[in-house]
Amino acid sequence: MLDEFCNSISYILSYSTVLESMYNKPGNASRYRDIKSVRFEDLILSALIMKDYYKDLCIKGYNKRRPIFDSLYYAVLKSKEMGINFSILGTALQLIPLSFSSLARSLEDVIKKASITIRTLDERDSLYFSKTLSLLNLSYLGFNEQMDYREMIGKPLYEVLVYSSRIDSSVKNMLEDYKYSLKVSDYIEKLGVKEGVIKGFLEVLCELPDGLVYRKHGGRVALEVSNYACEVIKNPSLLEEFDKYLIQNNLNPGSTADIVAVGIVLNKLRDWYDKNSLNYSRALQRGCDRIP
Repeated sequence: MLDEFCNSISYILSYSTVLESMYNKPGNASRYRDIKSVRFEDLILSALIMKDYYKDLCIKGYNKRRPIFDSLYYAVLKSKEMGINFSILGTALQLIPLSFSSLARSLEDVIKKASITIRTLDERDSLYFSKTLSLLNLSYLGFNEQMDYREMIGKPLYEVLVYSSRIDSSVKNMLEDYKYSLKVSDYIEKLGVKEGVIKGFLEVLCELPDGLVYRKHGGRVALEVSNYACEVIKNPSLLEEFDKYLIQNNLNPGSTADIVAVGIVLNKLRDWYDKNSLNYSRALQRGCDRIP
């Protein structure tokens, strides 16, 4: 029963990441195009690789086994072995606590458990996250003010994430109980997936400057992109122009795309728990009642 439950959860997390990449959002890669920094194929293959690791994390959560960010390290290691450019770091970062906390009766319970999980991420998680960044060799995740993300060993990962959340919108979303992704989920519920994804993407980007743009191009550019998204919300006819502006200037709001991907996950999980949680909660009573 545990295996069946965790297989369903991992499928939703992986499938939702694939679904996010299907829609052509401003500045992002999609099934319609690659961009300079990301190929659509790598998005899909990265999501498929993560499925088994999400399942393992779900089982880990039941058994209260730590650390949990070793799963991300081994997933990236597997992607390198397969010749795949792992392209969903921000999405996987946010989904790992959710998958670990997924043995619950409702989406609200999952998010509450994930919040506790995030606040207990320790030095072992930092070690594996640091090793993951070293494998990916992302230059823009290097020195930032007082902390080098490649030298975080010895600090609890939660402490590192709190520091990072000042400029990383994906991390901010995760530390604030996925509130921006929940907004995306609400738009999807009201408007359907296609319109909800675009509306949610623009609304989040307007409210929250993109972390990836910030890291690559600085705060001023990130704020300009955010303000542009606000203008598009006021005048939807500017959407195509906004997209061209981002592509021509190599500005990829990838962190916002990660938040949207998590929003799709939350929308799909809510439906799944509403329909299926009672079928599993009796058989998995021990796991459902234990908070990691």
